[in-house]
Amino acid sequence: MPRPFSLSHPFAQFLLPDGLVCLCITPIFLFPNISPLLTAVSLSLLALFYLIYPPKPSPFNLLWLVWWLLLGVAVLITADPDLTLPKFTGLMLGFTWWMFLNRKINGRSSLTFGFVFWGLLGLGFVSIGMFSTDWLFKVPGIAAILQRLPTSMVQLPGLEVGVQPNQLAGTLLIYLPFLFSLLIGWRPHRHRKKLLVGTAVLTLFALAVLLLTQSRSSWLGALGGIGVLLALWGAVLPKSRQRWLLWGAVIVIMLTVFVGVFSVGAERIQSIWNNPNQAQETAVGEFRSIGFRQEVWRWGLIASSDFAFTGTGLGTFRHVVRRLYPLNVHPDFDIAHAHNIFLQTALDVGIPGLITYLSILIITAIIGWHTARRSPVYRPFVCGMMASFAALHIYGLTDALALGSKTGLSFWIALGLLTRMFFLQRQESTQLELVDF
Repeated sequence: MPRPFSLSHPFAQFLLPDGLVCLCITPIFLFPNISPLLTAVSLSLLALFYLIYPPKPSPFNLLWLVWWLLLGVAVLITADPDLTLPKFTGLMLGFTWWMFLNRKINGRSSLTFGFVFWGLLGLGFVSIGMFSTDWLFKVPGIAAILQRLPTSMVQLPGLEVGVQPNQLAGTLLIYLPFLFSLLIGWRPHRHRKKLLVGTAVLTLFALAVLLLTQSRSSWLGALGGIGVLLALWGAVLPKSRQRWLLWGAVIVIMLTVFVGVFSVGAERIQSIWNNPNQAQETAVGEFRSIGFRQEVWRWGLIASSDFAFTGTGLGTFRHVVRRLYPLNVHPDFDIAHAHNIFLQTALDVGIPGLITYLSILIITAIIGWHTARRSPVYRPFVCGMMASFAALHIYGLTDALALGSKTGLSFWIALGLLTRMFFLQRQESTQLELVDF
């Protein structure tokens, strides 16, 4: 007979009380412009929440202090509070969830709860995104399929048009390499066959949706992320047949990329870069968007040097660039962001903020490497998350999930899970050493 749910249940212990606060503020902070008064009250209560539940020690705490000081400046200088508010609440929401996970995950059962929530969140984001996406037609073969699919069936609050397919693709990259990593090395003791079959189905689903987005940036990100994943597994595994197979796969990917670039030819690549509007259509569609990106990058770099210390204001570049610079993009077209995550971060929070963000990524890589190398149990999850972060930022070289974007919440939760796996691995290693002693 199943045990009745009570406050002593492990899930209740994990969720209450601060997890309930996180769940309550999530819809408010994802759509803050619906009720600004409710958002303001929630922000005030959240400040009290931080006083009651301060961050636990972590390798990131000093960086968080610097990050939020710089972010505060970026909020104060904004000339477009309507653009800044949703980005600010998005970052606040992500940090709050990171704090919650860093506080409440103290064992493998609570870690499992965290992973289940992260997975359901991603599935929700992707499902809603599919039904609210305004599909584009870039690649001839895929466009024929998309013409049979419904467009923008769901209208999200605050969006005049459907979700941009590139944003949906960027969200998928937070999960796709992770799923591949589970297939490579995750062997659960219970329900192994069912869990691995389910993982394989989710992987195929994610790949199919990624193809439908026709986001060439995300395709490159996925390829790069899978390459990083295989290299990580090859580096952390002991000498074995599987390790050599993984390194062989890495070499095959590198050779495939090299042969692909060589077959296109340096002259044609240079021609596409110099004259993207005159480039012929290829198997993956036209490359006219390169010219658009070149124009945005040009003025983004100039703006980042003009506002080097503060940035242009959190989330405001899309308006600032038109006010101050002669951007050669149709005025009715919303550029959204700088189409480069690092440039966009510098525009949002200044070059000091970009340095802080890069420092967070470096520390993430260090603790991830440390955990993957020492813990076979956490290795599939850590390698997958590190590869997903790599894929997201390879994609971010020509596109971006900007700071504070709604689906960026998945990134911050993944960071929280990775942080806790680092501490759990150290804790378990210490306990084993004490037992041996």
